[in-house]
Amino acid sequence: DISDYMAAIQQILNKRERTTANIFLSTEDPEAAKRFRERLPVGWNLYVDQFLIDTMEHRIDDYNGNPRMAKKMDGRAGLLSLGSLLVAMEANDFVLTTKSNWSQLMDELRRAILDPRCGNCTSMIDLRKK
Repeated sequence: DISDYMAAIQQILNKRERTTANIFLSTEDPEAAKRFRERLPVGWNLYVDQFLIDTMEHRIDDYNGNPRMAKKMDGRAGLLSLGSLLVAMEANDFVLTTKSNWSQLMDELRRAILDPRCGNCTSMIDLRKK
């Protein structure tokens, strides 16, 4: 539910004593991006993952559609995914759902690469545990 993500972001903002936020939304779900944008509070800037935008016309919603989409896009989906991951690693705070493999990868990279270099400067809220 989008409201869980919104509440988690607000929790981060409260902790950091901020009212504005730059949010990178990494999702494969066009409806989630739409609902998030519709509920975006003033002061929150939303940046939707380019992967979602560039793969929209090639989207295959069937089970295991991603490999077929990747083939249809001649491998470009993989390159877009890596780009999305690099952009995500610029964040200080993460709201993840670690039942997702993609979120697990982001969290592992955050803990193994970012935190050791910045003195554990990142934070993560896991919505899986809610």
